[in-house]
Amino acid sequence: MYSNLFLNKETPLLAVDIGSQSITIAQLDFKGNVCELVGVGVMPLSEGSVVDGLVENPGEVSDMIKKIIKSENFKSRYVVSSIPGDHGVIMKLTLSAKNKEELLEELFHEVEHEIPFDIEDIRYDYHVVEHTENLPDSVWGGSGSKEENFKVIVAAVPHEIIDNRFDTLVEAGLTPVVFDLETFASIRSLDFTKGLFPIEPCALLNLNDPYSYVSIVRNGHLVFDKKNPISGHCSTNWRQNIPRGFFRKANKVEEYFNNKFSKEFQAEEKMDAGMSLIGEEADMGSVEKIIDEASEAIENFSENTNEKVRRIFVHGVGALAYGIQRLISEHFQIPVEIMNPFRSIKVDPRRFHQKELNGLGPQFAMVMGLAARRFDYK
Repeated sequence: MYSNLFLNKETPLLAVDIGSQSITIAQLDFKGNVCELVGVGVMPLSEGSVVDGLVENPGEVSDMIKKIIKSENFKSRYVVSSIPGDHGVIMKLTLSAKNKEELLEELFHEVEHEIPFDIEDIRYDYHVVEHTENLPDSVWGGSGSKEENFKVIVAAVPHEIIDNRFDTLVEAGLTPVVFDLETFASIRSLDFTKGLFPIEPCALLNLNDPYSYVSIVRNGHLVFDKKNPISGHCSTNWRQNIPRGFFRKANKVEEYFNNKFSKEFQAEEKMDAGMSLIGEEADMGSVEKIIDEASEAIENFSENTNEKVRRIFVHGVGALAYGIQRLISEHFQIPVEIMNPFRSIKVDPRRFHQKELNGLGPQFAMVMGLAARRFDYK
C-alpha cells in the first residue's frame, strides 16, 4: 500500500516497525548482490502506547522514533512501515478479464463482496502473481480481445489503522510511502536464509506478542489453504525482555560529546555489554497454541497439494525462548531453523556490536524483511 509519491526503487527507505511493546527501525543498503546493514535500533514502549494496533500515545511513539533515528544517524526520511497481521486481510482471487481496466473492475467487485469490511472503510492493494512483463502487452495496453485468467493476491487494511500510523510517522518528521503487512515482510525475510531451495515448501512461524502467525510458503509466495480470506493468528504470550539499547558503535568524537554533554541520554540508552541474550523459558501455553495452529496449516497444505512441508523457520521474540527449536522439532519431526538474517546481511564489525545483533537476529527478522522492501509503485 503506497503513498502517491514520485519515487523509484533506488530510493533508500527506513523500515519502521511499530509494535505493541517496542519500536524498531532498520535500514539496508543494496549494492548489486550485497545487502549491507546501514543501521538498526529498538526502544521499548510504555504499556498502553499501542493498543490493538492503534497508536494511543502518538507523542511518546514519535519521540521514541526520533531518538532511534538520532542514535543511528539515519539520513533517509522516507518510510516503509508495518501493519500488524491481525489487522489486515489477505485473499487470493482468480479473475477473468480482457485488459487491465476490466481486471480492476472485477477486482473492485470481488473485494466489495468478499472482504469482511465495508469497502468505504478500507484501503486495498493487489499483486498479479504472474509477472506483468510475461503477460501480453495488449492486456495491459487496454486493447485485449481475449479473456485471460489472472491470479491476484489482494491485501486490505482499515483506513483507521493506516491513518493512525501515518499521522504518527509524520509527527516524527518522516514521510510514509509504503505500508506492508507483517505477513509479507516475514516471508520476504526468508530471502536472507542460505541454502533455501526456491520451490521447497516450508512453514514460517512468526512468534510475536500478542499474536503469533503461521504461513506456508512455496517458491517465495504465501500458500492459501481452505480458509479464504486469510487473517489467521493466535493469541500468545512470549515473555521476552525487549533490549533497551542501540547497536551502532560510537566513534571517539561521538563518545566525547556524548559523555560531556549528554550523560543522561547516553547512560540511559547505550548498549549494556552484559545484557543476557539467552531467552527465558518458553511459555508452554503459547507453544501449544502455535503448534496447534501450525499443525492445522501443514495438514491442510498436504491435503490440498499432496506435498509435504520440508522445513520450519521460526522468528520473532518467541524464537529466543529457551528450547523452542527443540520443542517444535520434536513435535513435527522435520528440521527447524531459528532465523538470523545477519548471517546473510553484511555487518561492519567496526561500526556495529555484531555479537549482540546475531544473538537477537530472530527478533529482527521481520523488520529486516520490511527493510528489504523497495518502492516499486507504477
